[in-house]
Amino acid sequence: MDYKLLMDTAMLAGKMMLESGAETYRVEDTMHHILKTSHLEVVEILVVLTGITACISGENVAPVTLIQGIEKRGTNLSVIEQVNQISRRYCGGEIELQEAYDQLKRVESVPYPSALAFFIPLAVAVGFTISLGGSLYDVLATVIVGLALSGVMAGAETAGIDGLILDIGTSFCVGLMAVIVKSILGGAINLDTVVIGSIMPLVPGVAITNAVRDTLQGDYMSGCARILEAFLKAAAIALGVGVAFAVFGNGITGGNL
Repeated sequence: MDYKLLMDTAMLAGKMMLESGAETYRVEDTMHHILKTSHLEVVEILVVLTGITACISGENVAPVTLIQGIEKRGTNLSVIEQVNQISRRYCGGEIELQEAYDQLKRVESVPYPSALAFFIPLAVAVGFTISLGGSLYDVLATVIVGLALSGVMAGAETAGIDGLILDIGTSFCVGLMAVIVKSILGGAINLDTVVIGSIMPLVPGVAITNAVRDTLQGDYMSGCARILEAFLKAAAIALGVGVAFAVFGNGITGGNL
């Protein structure tokens, strides 16, 4: 067996899953199943939010160790599902190792549809505004704010901006656009409903869910790291909206926020 190719395949699968928002215990489990097909005595895997370390060795096999850093994380459940399917097929003997690696590379090379990336945040914002009892004017205002939000997120993706800077910038955009729309439509809209609905695409729901699941699985280090990540994202969102209200709210709306 080509142990180097086996390690590359397992590492690629783990990297894709972690970057797509999978729980750390799920990443470890998937990589463990792939590496166990080597039938070697030692298979060790350590997954944290910012990196993966894996090692295999045996009685007559020199240790093979790989370390992979994780620079960006997002949410793409489709990639997680496809990686799981490829892993199961390989471990079940349905495909060979090289084919599994090639399939993973093909999945990795497919970009996230730009149309979905643009319209999904808008749809989420409108959906939450409706669920919060927003009026027709509130929905209209959310559409305007949501379009601006999607545009900023698309521009940030192109410019390679992410992390807390992106969270602050996008939430600032939501607050500013909401204030502008409020100044135009006046009392016809409920500003709270519009802002709450519009920031929902930014809320770190996956990070919070994964924090709980990792903690329940006994992975306290990753669980605490994800809780901190979720807290910082929530704080960044609050900061961005708050700054927009503080700087532009009184000036544009005459203090009638």
